[in-house]
Amino acid sequence: MARRLALATLTVAAAIFVGLGLLEGLTRLLFPAFDPSGRFEFRYPAGSLTLGQPGTHTRQAKNTGDYDVAVRINRHGLRDDKDIAEATAGDLVVVGDSFAWGWGVEAPDRFSERLQVLTGRRAYNLATPTDLAGYAALLDYAQSLGARIGQVVLAVCLENDLGPYDGGEERTEDRTQGPGWKQWLTERSATYLLLTTVIHQTPRLKALAVGVGAIVPNLEGMARNVYDPAVIDASADMLQALATRYRLLVLLIPSRALWIGDSRATEDRIHQALVAALIGRGVAVLDLRPPLEAGGTPLVYHFANDGHWNARGHRLAAEAIAMCLADGICLHNAGTPTGSTTR
Repeated sequence: MARRLALATLTVAAAIFVGLGLLEGLTRLLFPAFDPSGRFEFRYPAGSLTLGQPGTHTRQAKNTGDYDVAVRINRHGLRDDKDIAEATAGDLVVVGDSFAWGWGVEAPDRFSERLQVLTGRRAYNLATPTDLAGYAALLDYAQSLGARIGQVVLAVCLENDLGPYDGGEERTEDRTQGPGWKQWLTERSATYLLLTTVIHQTPRLKALAVGVGAIVPNLEGMARNVYDPAVIDASADMLQALATRYRLLVLLIPSRALWIGDSRATEDRIHQALVAALIGRGVAVLDLRPPLEAGGTPLVYHFANDGHWNARGHRLAAEAIAMCLADGICLHNAGTPTGSTTR
């Protein structure tokens, strides 16, 4: 009896395995857009950094339908059609995480590319998902390739860039993936991608998935900070250290938790404290909070189902940076005007 039960279990398991394999194969054949092998991933190690695979052309898509964009990676693992090794002191270098990288937008729509058009200066994009320590490593990486670094625009995301920075290595930022099993399926299964896309884009199915906890709404899953003066000081100290090495403009990307949720007062306190800490250290700061809030609807600059900026958000950022660099006076600037500082 036990032997027959075991045999029956194995037969059912084998049938399920073969069935899933056939389903996966048919999905890739009939719906090639959902083949995960053609989707972008950060997998190329460059020292302590993780960049894109050099020389690849893939796509980045979200199952909610917010975006489906082309991603071209150059020979250095960067998303830029220019070679950072050719950067000169008269060029702009944009450093940051996935916001600066251009998550979810076409490369020409990123604020780095728009900034190049607005200023008439070459703007290199030196970004990958990481944190403040990683930004320093990115600049070191560029210099190791032969780049001469002039004006640096360093984008700091207040949702997840602040930290104790006690000498440990930079972390790999990942606020776009869910639990490990979801990430595993996303990277390997076309059937999973097709199924989740159908669920996300069918209101009744999405509501059911949210109800049972299978989907966490975008704004409910965003990171929230805890006010800690030591963390603010450590983050400001790291940025000050970079400002002694480069002609630096810190671009503050506000947390969405400033505008929604039950931690708005805390996020406001953190935001203001960081601005004050940077000004007190003589670091040039461009705070994007005022222009984002000017129209009364700051969240319209983000994707509906993703925390990153849409093309409209990148355009606003580029215009603010260009104005700052042209005037030499930013929204908050406690030192030599950014546009004329030399080092």
